[in-house]
Amino acid sequence: MECRRFRWPVFAFTLALVALLGACGGDDAAPAATLTPSATTDAGAAPRAFQLGVSSLPVEASEAAYAKAFALAGQLGEVVLIQRAPPWADFVPGGSISPRTERLTRIERDLARQNDLRLLLAIDPTSPSDRGQLAGLPPSLVGRDFSDKDVRASFIAYSKYMALNYKPAYMAIGVEVDLFYARRGSAAFRNFVSLYFEAYDAVKEVSPNTLVFATFQYENLLGILGGGPPEQPAWSLVDSFQPKLDLLAISTFPGSSFENLGDMPSGFYDELADHGDKPVVFFSAGWASQEAGGDDDTSQFAYLYRLFAAADSLRSPFLIWFVARDPEVSPDDGLGPLARMGLYDASGKPKDALRVWNSNLSRPLR
Repeated sequence: MECRRFRWPVFAFTLALVALLGACGGDDAAPAATLTPSATTDAGAAPRAFQLGVSSLPVEASEAAYAKAFALAGQLGEVVLIQRAPPWADFVPGGSISPRTERLTRIERDLARQNDLRLLLAIDPTSPSDRGQLAGLPPSLVGRDFSDKDVRASFIAYSKYMALNYKPAYMAIGVEVDLFYARRGSAAFRNFVSLYFEAYDAVKEVSPNTLVFATFQYENLLGILGGGPPEQPAWSLVDSFQPKLDLLAISTFPGSSFENLGDMPSGFYDELADHGDKPVVFFSAGWASQEAGGDDDTSQFAYLYRLFAAADSLRSPFLIWFVARDPEVSPDDGLGPLARMGLYDASGKPKDALRVWNSNLSRPLR
């Protein structure tokens, strides 16, 4: 996600974690750890159609913290989001899968199983700080794009590898692809769409029950990302992926467009019901608490109420809150509101918004 007030350097943090996991010795994942017990099911509450989930983003770049992130995800819901760029060099023609990639696969599968989590995998080929640039390309591919045969071959092979080895319930092939269009234009976007179709078929070949989709940045689709005057909505970009789009998946961080929750229209997510017949899912969502370690979480608390109401209205299959626990960072690390989007602060103290989350988690899942 990009916006007028902050960017997403945290993904560099995630890449550093992957490198660290590859460098660590041994094959066993660290034991799971917990913070506070999750809510028990309230059979008298109204059922919810949506599964709940968070990302696997840890509080720090260590293997033990990664295991704790999965354990916390298991307490907070039924789904965990794993999002990263392809290890391009492993999957180019003539390449070989690295021990780091193989080990990370084993760790993540084990952690998901230990914590009874369904997997939402997101192959994110572009840089979150600039969706017009491919992320993590090795020297041999620097300067190439989605028209290049080696880039395309690597992307398809990695998509197929992830589907075959993880058998995920859900798989995003491309993240916030409307922002890629905004940065690179129609010709580059068409190259990605054709690549998506090939990757979609490759995934379905080895894991036919996986639901596959690209994701879109909702505030950008509405033409309000960046806080400027509304522009032409970009809903036609969604149609470009039909018929190979199993879900309509959005990321939404309305704090990028509204300084105050009161400025956000009451029917902010209603427009999603008017675009196609695919189930709508909240691929990642977030709103920051006021201050790191502070007690004023009123806006985050109230936003969660509105988000759950939208998920109920849209009968969404799942809803992902992007950050479960604030990362342990210094004020100078430049994460901005992202460093305060967790349901827990960096010390593990629950925020007020967690009560809203747990009250919905306690509803029986139908």
